[in-house]
Amino acid sequence: MSVVDSKKKVFGQIAALKTATSGLPKFKDKSSFSSVNNKGDVINFLTDIIISLIGTIALVNAIVEIITNSLGKIEKDIKKALKTELKSIVSCGVNPSLPDFIKSTGGGIVIEVKKIDFINLFKIKPDSPVGKLLYNDVTPTLTDSTDFNTFLAGVIQADGTTYTWKNMFDITFNSIGTSTRPNNSLTIKANSTYNTKTLNDLNNNFIDSLTLFNIDNIVSRIVEIIFGSISFSISKTRKQLEQEEKINKIIDKMVDEDINTKDGDSSSDGFFEFSNDEMLVIEQRSSERQRGIVKIKTSETIDSSVPVSTLTSFTETMSTAITQQDKKAKLANGLETMANTSAIRVGNPTDKVSVKLNFFLSIINNLIKVIVGIVLSPKIVMIFLINYKIVYGPTATYVDGVDFIKKNKKLFKQIIKRIAGMIIRILLAIAMKRIQELVTEWAIKKAVEKGLFTKLQMLSLVGIPPVALNTIKGLMWSLIYLQLLVL
Repeated sequence: MSVVDSKKKVFGQIAALKTATSGLPKFKDKSSFSSVNNKGDVINFLTDIIISLIGTIALVNAIVEIITNSLGKIEKDIKKALKTELKSIVSCGVNPSLPDFIKSTGGGIVIEVKKIDFINLFKIKPDSPVGKLLYNDVTPTLTDSTDFNTFLAGVIQADGTTYTWKNMFDITFNSIGTSTRPNNSLTIKANSTYNTKTLNDLNNNFIDSLTLFNIDNIVSRIVEIIFGSISFSISKTRKQLEQEEKINKIIDKMVDEDINTKDGDSSSDGFFEFSNDEMLVIEQRSSERQRGIVKIKTSETIDSSVPVSTLTSFTETMSTAITQQDKKAKLANGLETMANTSAIRVGNPTDKVSVKLNFFLSIINNLIKVIVGIVLSPKIVMIFLINYKIVYGPTATYVDGVDFIKKNKKLFKQIIKRIAGMIIRILLAIAMKRIQELVTEWAIKKAVEKGLFTKLQMLSLVGIPPVALNTIKGLMWSLIYLQLLVL
């Protein structure tokens, strides 16, 4: 049986079960679900099953569950993967002790800012309205921040001044170069407290010092990937957007391979090659994001968008949430507001529902890209480039984000596997819970139905008129329905 036939069979069984428990199914034909194809796209397939079983609200709950409860576990897994990969880089013939040139008494490592900032983050001021959507812990004095990206932005603004990150690194930014140092570069040395420690100690402690995620930041970045809200606001260049879309496409390919193959350990570099059709999609998405929209086809093609002002309001609201329950409620309300905003140009009620549904599906489908994208931020790239230069020499560098992924392909595939697996487990748990409820309802109904017909047959034998039997039958079904609602 083909994959598409297997998927249709699942939807057919769900339809039969729903018909048996509550009348005719109220969801669209199984063939019209986007995941009913010959691909093994598990996440899309599970989201379609959840929609058919419960509806859109279940998707919102899934998103809230992942963002509020699972990010901590994902962060721990990613940090573990980062440490393992850094250790493997260092083990390539390099003495585990800290090299003299990176110690506080040495000359340090020189890195051009653009070689660690593939997403042009540092071109945005952290304390600007847009900056607050992308940076974490934006403090009045940026170098006091607990977030390394924000700290580094503060270092860059203080030309020529050395700042220390948590007694680990002493970092100086210089806008004017010399014969041994290019313009707009960072000179990085280990703090004196690490002079007698190993490179592995420095790597591991640095990774532990980082905070990778927070709720508002994740949501803002997802909306940016979907609509280009931030790109439009800051007039990001087409070239930069095409580079970002290439990275998004590479991640999609890695996700597809990981989910659809048994070992998920291909050594092919096909991830980094783009067909003419793929390049066309990359160019189209870059053009749309530059305008801050995504085109959605319903009964007509509409330009859907979520402006930066909506993201700013959401971030401000989330900052007032204290308890975990409050965070969940504000997140759910914020997502609903964004979904409504994305459909504001739609007049047809049915199309409006479709556009809102598309928004929630896009959130789930782009979650992996956003999490992986954070690994491409300066806070992670810097420590990798330091190790890369130690192993391969001071001139070694990464060309761009694509090159960074290519040189660390094993790391990214491992991270993608862990994130995708966690999302799939959460979606599967939601679907299975509802399927179990339907099966329970079906079993109860069958048992009660058998008893009902037995009683009606006995009544007919003693001469009860058919009209009275129908009335009794209706009343009994009403009682059964009420009992099922209580259950």
